[in-house]
Amino acid sequence: MRSANYASALVCAMALAMACTTLAQNSPQDFVDGHNSARAAVGVGPVSWDDNVAAYAENHANQRIGDFQLVHSDGPYGDFFFSQSNLILKNFR
Repeated sequence: MRSANYASALVCAMALAMACTTLAQNSPQDFVDGHNSARAAVGVGPVSWDDNVAAYAENHANQRIGDFQLVHSDGPYGDFFFSQSNLILKNFR
């Protein structure tokens, strides 16, 4: 009986943890709000979501799906790359 209670408690805890995780960032505005909170804490102005930039970034990412190369988009927006495998931070433009 005791092990069944522990198992039930564990299942409930896992379900709650997953529910909180899935609610973290469900929309672009949720993502922007989190960034703006951090920016406000250090006295930096807010950012806003731009559907054109998002579509451009998604299109470029989709072009790189097959090779995973950090390739510049050569478009009107800046590129920011981070490679965790060799821990090299590359900030371009």
